[in-house]
Amino acid sequence: MTRDTPREPRRPRGRPPGPSRDPAVRRGEILDAAERVVAASGTPITIAQVAAEAGYARTAVYAVFPDMPALVDALAERHMEGLLAAADAILAKPMPVREMLRAIVALVCDFVDADPNLHHLLMQRLQSDESGASIVGHHRPLFARLSEWATEVFESILRTVDADPALARIWASATIGAILMSAEDWGRDPVRDRAEFVDRLTAFLWPSVESIGGDRFVGPLDLPEEHGSGPVPDHPTRRPKA
Repeated sequence: MTRDTPREPRRPRGRPPGPSRDPAVRRGEILDAAERVVAASGTPITIAQVAAEAGYARTAVYAVFPDMPALVDALAERHMEGLLAAADAILAKPMPVREMLRAIVALVCDFVDADPNLHHLLMQRLQSDESGASIVGHHRPLFARLSEWATEVFESILRTVDADPALARIWASATIGAILMSAEDWGRDPVRDRAEFVDRLTAFLWPSVESIGGDRFVGPLDLPEEHGSGPVPDHPTRRPKA
């Protein structure tokens, strides 16, 4: 080949030439690919793994998610939307608060049990850099979002009984942490029947909820208007003690 011979154009890496992908479609495909990688390989995961699974160049993934924490947070947001909508639906039912608590314990346990690898990723925010070194993020998106939701629930109960709502975050963090970690432990070693496990965990958590007046109400529970995307349930009904 002489100096004047035109060179063959280099073939770009990643997807073949064609119409540019819609940003929302690309984002969804990347998140879908990340979930497949986690399901198959566990954690930690890398941008390179996700890009290869999605069929994109790494630069295309970085254009959507600047780093792994951003991608993991987006996965958490995707799953939290459905999980919290289901939890809100439980709070909107006309049932005693203890029954609500048990239903929420079962809901979270189902989420953890459905995909343990994904739960581990969202809880620990574990990822690796491209050199293979493990990196641990500074917050747990799954725990943080569920705790925020539970804080609003506890604040609603505390305000209704004229108690200090500042205690809500403490109880919320303790309750959500107990549910998530207990569900994870049960998934690794299910020594008891699932229904019995949910019953026992609910019984363990109930005294704290009862101590702030949880036994004095039946649903639906009233949450702030900015909470969630659905309609706000009616005010909780006071139930006189026997």
